[in-house]
Amino acid sequence: PTGQSNMTARELNTIPVGRTPVRIAELAPGLTDNTPNFGQVTISGGFAYDNVFLLNGVDLNDNLFGTANNVFIEDAIEETQVLTSGISAEYGRFSGGVINMITKSGGNTFAGSVRLNFSNPAWSNESPLQKSRNQTNPDTLSKFLEGTFGGPIMRDRVWFFSAGRRERSSQSATTTNTNMPFEPRTVNDRYEIKLTGTPYTNHTVQGSYID
Repeated sequence: PTGQSNMTARELNTIPVGRTPVRIAELAPGLTDNTPNFGQVTISGGFAYDNVFLLNGVDLNDNLFGTANNVFIEDAIEETQVLTSGISAEYGRFSGGVINMITKSGGNTFAGSVRLNFSNPAWSNESPLQKSRNQTNPDTLSKFLEGTFGGPIMRDRVWFFSAGRRERSSQSATTTNTNMPFEPRTVNDRYEIKLTGTPYTNHTVQGSYID
């Protein structure tokens, strides 16, 4: 038997949890983020760099740390499946587990969502080390805008789904050893379009493009 957990968008919207693949996967048993690098997980005792992250069946792994490349749009994720044991050989190339995400699809009614997230280093308290050096977190407002929209092209036959994410953010950081403060800035835009068709009963064809 395969050991797995499935988390849907409806369930995740009711609890305070991060929307990244790693944060969602942490809800599954047999998994920990006590790993050497940020963004990694250890599944069933496997190496932290030896898991597989998938989005609509496409491998998202970076080629160094085995983390998920940031090409996903959080509000577009419909379901996240975490496979921890007894995993089918169809996946392959890992000794740990599989984190598989599926994005939303359009339906017979037009629907969408808009989310605007704010973050600011000044909203967090300074660490004891910062306080000892009279350092304060910079007052820099960062914005993350996400939107989704989908609906029918031909009712009961063809549907579309689209999503976008726009990030303009700054973080508070310090250099190693010298502890000099600086603010790295991130500019990140992501887009997705997905088409779903049912040409015959019990036959579904999907195609998606993510940039």
